[in-house]
Amino acid sequence: MPAGTTQVVRTVSSHDYCRRVWCTLTQAWERDAEGRWEKVREFRSTIGSRGWGKQREGDNRSPVGVYRIKVTFTTGSENPGEMPWRRRRATSVVSGAAGPNYNTWVEVPGVTSGNRPSMRSGWVVDYNHVRLRPGAGPRPVPGKGSGIFYHTSKPGHRWAPTAGCTQVGNPRQMRWLLTWLRPDARPRIVQGR
Repeated sequence: MPAGTTQVVRTVSSHDYCRRVWCTLTQAWERDAEGRWEKVREFRSTIGSRGWGKQREGDNRSPVGVYRIKVTFTTGSENPGEMPWRRRRATSVVSGAAGPNYNTWVEVPGVTSGNRPSMRSGWVVDYNHVRLRPGAGPRPVPGKGSGIFYHTSKPGHRWAPTAGCTQVGNPRQMRWLLTWLRPDARPRIVQGR
């Protein structure tokens, strides 16, 4: 954990709400001036249908480790918080297709799934060198996994497992997280059992 990090979003396995491998809790932690960590909030969440330990594209597992938030997003026209933000459009995808744009945020004409209810707000986890523009930054490892997000749920499927993302089921809770996070706190995502 970087020394300057004072905010952590931590997702851990939990059987408080269900006994499936994908049942998790997502917690907001803040470090005070004396260096003590305090849990500020906790939300029910879900991860990949096969649990932790992402190894490859399509394995339905969520990654374990400490990650940066690459960028927050909403489908609205304004950033709800202070973190770096990008507007998600109907044509927005993070490509899982093999090739030069693997694990890259791209706009695909004709696609309409970018603003589906579960992807209206959240953030991109900096997993496998995700890119926000083609060719910008280190190249993602082909086949290691793409498009890892924190997002909300589909209406009527609040606690369903994901394909590898972390789902905070309640849109109001995701909105709280987006307004709580601050760039000067150097926030990190911590995921694992």
